[in-house]
Amino acid sequence: MPIPPFPDRALLPTLLCLVLGAASLHCAGCPTRPDDPLVPVDPSTVRMANDRDFAVAAREAIDAATDRVHVIEYVIYDSGPVHELLQAMVDAAGRGVEVKVLADEEADDTEQALSFLASGGVDVSLDSPDTTTHNKLIVADDVTLVGSHNFSTSAFSYNYEASLRVDSPEVTAHYEAYFQALWEDPQPEPALGPAGTDPVVPLLDREIAPALAACVAGAAERIRLVMYAISYRDDYPGSEVNLLVEDLVAAHERFVDVAVVLDRSDWIDDNGINDRAAEVLLAGDVPLRSAPSSATTHAKVLVCDDTVIVGDANWSYSAFELYHGTSLQVTDDELAGDYVAWFDALWAGGAGW
Repeated sequence: MPIPPFPDRALLPTLLCLVLGAASLHCAGCPTRPDDPLVPVDPSTVRMANDRDFAVAAREAIDAATDRVHVIEYVIYDSGPVHELLQAMVDAAGRGVEVKVLADEEADDTEQALSFLASGGVDVSLDSPDTTTHNKLIVADDVTLVGSHNFSTSAFSYNYEASLRVDSPEVTAHYEAYFQALWEDPQPEPALGPAGTDPVVPLLDREIAPALAACVAGAAERIRLVMYAISYRDDYPGSEVNLLVEDLVAAHERFVDVAVVLDRSDWIDDNGINDRAAEVLLAGDVPLRSAPSSATTHAKVLVCDDTVIVGDANWSYSAFELYHGTSLQVTDDELAGDYVAWFDALWAGGAGW
């Protein structure tokens, strides 16, 4: 059934914060509630681990771990640079670190990788066939890596990807609680509540769409979006995906500096995944380019003023309503500036739609 539209988009940031808690939606235009005991987290503990930097950052975190390495991954292909990371996990288990890996059951090759890990002393598990575990999450002691990188040669070596490394016990504790909930039972939605941290905020499962909506609705100066897939559907008017795309147009109309880069790799283009979203954006005069054709742009990044949201969620009904997923929201002018510079490089290397 079509999802009814939000009754008043102008009230969206305030209402979302009141419903879900300011801690889960701290961004431009999102008021805080004085009774919410937010734990401050220094945004300097967060750094980009985009593109080729991810494998290095992940290896550093795993090699340094002394207590735990807990991983949730959508797909794991034991090839090329991924094997080096898997071997690092085996080595960690060999030195007494608790290493656990939860993977989605969809990809056949994942089982081969899990067999290798299990043979090296790593505790492995597949999720339920009734759900899709789309996460790309590593917890190593008090360090978390979260973003768009699957464990694949293309993600590690070729794709344009976006992930973050955060060195925070408070933030990592929330992701760890999420990992433990899915490890025990990967089917239901973990009922963890907001993380209670600020301005570095973990986003889990159903929290991502409201956070994106509040970010766009609250932006006053700039919005930058890099997205692998946007499934805008005319047969679902008022859906969260459609409203987000339409909110980008509305932001442009209220003179926010909006620019969008969408992937146009072979699979995306052959299946017309981004075509309708592109039509809506172009009809609204939103500046839009296709990503560089040299590689797949698998990243999922939104910048609203000085707030950055990075994660594994494409803009789709499945990502917003069905899949397990993990993202991170950070409000910090320096990190936002770094992502705008990264966006600008993609924009320069791309082409008109």
